Amino acid sequence: MKALVYEAAAADIVRHRALKEGPEVFRRFLTAHADEFAAAFPEDEPPGRGEGRTA
Repeated sequence: MKALVYEAAAADIVRHRALKEGPEVFRRFLTAHADEFAAAFPEDEPPGRGEGRTA
């Protein structure tokens, strides 16, 4: 029983960490490959991508 509880807790920690870190990893990946996505899917690019934007 202890082993089952330990495994469940360990799996929950791994899951929680992945859910916490996943969005940031995904954003970094998309940012790093933005030009490749734009070239592969030009019809999905908004008009004037990157032009006239303000922070």
